[in-house]
Amino acid sequence: MAIEFKTQEYSTGKHFLVFPDHYVCVAQIFNKDDSTAVTIDSRKIIKAGTLWPSNDGSVQGIVFSDLDVTDGDQSGSLLVHGFVKTAALPVVPASTAIAALTQVVFLPLAAVVVTLSATAFAAAASTIEAADVEKSVVVSIAGGLFRTEASDADNWTVTAESTTKMVLDRVVLSADLKTATLVFKSSAAGAAGSNTVTCSAACVSNGNAPSAAITVITLT
Repeated sequence: MAIEFKTQEYSTGKHFLVFPDHYVCVAQIFNKDDSTAVTIDSRKIIKAGTLWPSNDGSVQGIVFSDLDVTDGDQSGSLLVHGFVKTAALPVVPASTAIAALTQVVFLPLAAVVVTLSATAFAAAASTIEAADVEKSVVVSIAGGLFRTEASDADNWTVTAESTTKMVLDRVVLSADLKTATLVFKSSAAGAAGSNTVTCSAACVSNGNAPSAAITVITLT
């Protein structure tokens, strides 16, 4: 008779701690129907690093280890004191959550505001005569790194796409997450105007949105 074994790996908060020997956790019971659980391989998992019970001013702590609540309530731990790598958390902490967790330090410090820079692509609109012409612009970041969420074009705000006809098609991140290549594709023949972009806080390692948009394409 064949015997089937099922294994489940659980990660701990050690991976999101800056100093893994300096932290304080408190015991907590997590319910089967906890709203923070996500479905992974048909199992309901509360991921380590989740701000619980919500990512806002009502937060009580950070879930220390993955918890499988598929089959019922589980006992676990909430981190209430320590130094946390913001980029290692599954979501970017809201400013209200950071303020509420007074004994947790999120690094890099939230006071650091990132800036974006790029060498704009400039050309005569007449050089873009039809749809599906691609133009790429490399954007760098100062004061932090990009998160993988930056590869989602929906996390970027682009102006004047309907004017210039240059639409953000996709974003490709460098392996070191220091740069993002923005690939624009024309929706029709180009027209004079400028595209500016900025990214959301979810794109940035320290959880702060860039302070200002930058110009990436200018058609004359």
